[in-house]
Amino acid sequence: MSNIKTLLNNKKLRTTKGSSSKYKEIKYQSKESSTLDNKHRQMVKYFINRKNNEENILDEIKEITSEITDIDKNKDKFTMDIINRRAKLLDTKENLEMQYKNISQNYDEMDYYDIVGDLITDYYDLRDNKKTEIKESKNILDFLSNKKKNNVAENNNKVSLLEKYCQIVDGLKISRDDGSNRIKYCLDCNIEKILDISESAYVCPCCGDSEMIILDEDRQIKDYSPYRRLNHFREWLNQFQAKQTPDIPEQIFIDIVKELNKNRINDLSTLNKKNMKIILKKLQYNIYYEHVAYIINKLNNLPPPKITRDMEKLFISMFYKIQDPWELNKQPNRKNFLSYSYVLHKFCELLELDHLLDCFPLHKDSDKIMENDLIWEKICKHLNWEYISSFK
Repeated sequence: MSNIKTLLNNKKLRTTKGSSSKYKEIKYQSKESSTLDNKHRQMVKYFINRKNNEENILDEIKEITSEITDIDKNKDKFTMDIINRRAKLLDTKENLEMQYKNISQNYDEMDYYDIVGDLITDYYDLRDNKKTEIKESKNILDFLSNKKKNNVAENNNKVSLLEKYCQIVDGLKISRDDGSNRIKYCLDCNIEKILDISESAYVCPCCGDSEMIILDEDRQIKDYSPYRRLNHFREWLNQFQAKQTPDIPEQIFIDIVKELNKNRINDLSTLNKKNMKIILKKLQYNIYYEHVAYIINKLNNLPPPKITRDMEKLFISMFYKIQDPWELNKQPNRKNFLSYSYVLHKFCELLELDHLLDCFPLHKDSDKIMENDLIWEKICKHLNWEYISSFK
C-alpha cells in the first residue's frame, strides 16, 4: 500500500513547512477549503478522478509491452543503448502496473479512510446533532438562550477536528494512543480490517465481519446494509462450520437424545442435517434449524465441515461481486435477496467444491429454484462466470 502522506503531498494539501499553526494558515484560505467537509470532498473528488484514469494507464502498459516485444524480436542486434532503453521500459511498466493496482484496489483510498475516517464521522455527527437540536427547540427563546453556548462548543470541536485532520494529512506523527481508534480490528481474528469503498464498511478479510462508516456527507451509512446481507452471509458460513456459539438450553439436547433413542439411532456419527431437522420439527424446535451443524457437532463431537480462511475470503469476495448485478437483474418489486443456501451452493459449484454441496441444499420447490436460476444466469453473464443450471 502506498504511503498516504506521499499521496497527500502530491495533491498539495500540505501546509507550508515551518508554520507555527496549521489551522491558522488554513483558516485564511478561501471558504471553499476552510472546513473539514470541503477538504474531505476534495479528496473524494481526487480519488474519483484517479479511478477514471485507469483505462489510460492500461493503454500505456499495453504500448510499453508492445514496444518491449518488438525489441525482444531482435535480440541478436542488441546494443548498449537498446539494452538501456529496454531496462527503462521495464521499470516504467512495473511502476505503471503498481500504480494501476493501487488505483484498482483502492489502496490509497483505504489508507486515507483508515487514517481520517473517525474524524470525518465525528465531524458529521457534530453537524447532524446541531441540526437535530435546532429542530427540537421548543421556542425561539430556548433557541436564542442556547445558541451562543452551543456555537462556541461546536466551533471549538470543529476547529479541533480540523486541526487533527490537517496534522494527519500533513504527515505529523501522532502517538498510537491518540489515533488507535482509526484502525479497526476484528476481535475474532485479531487482524486489521480493510475498507470496502463500495459497501462503505470496514470488513475483516478472514471472517467477513463488517462495520459500517460514513464516507462523505451525501452518503451517510446507516446502522444496517440492505437486509444486512454481508453479515447474514457470514453467519451462514459460520453456521455450516459450527463456528457460532448459540445459547441452546441443555433441555433441548436432552430432548433430542431421547428422540434419538426412540428412533434407535445409536450411532451419532450418522447424524446429518436432514434427520436432525426432522427431529427438531417433531419436537417443535424449528427455531434451532439454523444451528443444526452446531447441534450435531455437540452431540457426536465429530469435526464439522471446514473451509480455509482463504476460501472464506474468496466466498466473501464473490458475494460482494454479485451485489451490483443482483440489483440490476432482480424483479423491480422484489426486496428479498437470493436464498443464501442457493448462493453458497452455486459458489461451491463454480469452485468445484462438490463435497460441500450437500451443506447448502437447494429449495424443495422447483419453481423457486427456477426463479433463482433465471436471476443467477444473468448475474453470471454480467460477471463472465460459468452458468451451471440447477436442473442439469
